[in-house]
Amino acid sequence: MAVSTRDQEVLDALRVVQDPDLHRDIVSLGFVQNMNIEPNGAVAFSINLTTPACPVKDQLRDQAQMAVARLPWVTEVQIKMTASTAVARGQGSSTPLIPRVKNVVAVASGKGGVGKSTTSVNPAPASACWMPTSTGRTCR
Repeated sequence: MAVSTRDQEVLDALRVVQDPDLHRDIVSLGFVQNMNIEPNGAVAFSINLTTPACPVKDQLRDQAQMAVARLPWVTEVQIKMTASTAVARGQGSSTPLIPRVKNVVAVASGKGGVGKSTTSVNPAPASACWMPTSTGRTCR
């Protein structure tokens, strides 16, 4: 599909917005998606991040807003912040990474004796008290 001149102008304007961790612009990273440009100059698009907890998502949104708003023909900018994590966890395929496991929490440290085993083991029995089970068994 051919990219229109205005689409290209918006993409070029967004190339100044850099992800501070990856040191690349959001266009080359493929974060800019679902762009829609109305004849009246209203521009709407999504910035699709790799995690919903991205600590710089507000900064990226604000920088993108300012970059696109600088274009002389733009009358309005709407940005939707999204995140794609399902494929990264293996849910995009038919075979799960870990059968019957929905979420994984990693516990790590570069040092010994800091409580990694305690931190990893204790949530399992504790969660049995508040997680629903097929047997209906509850913690007492």
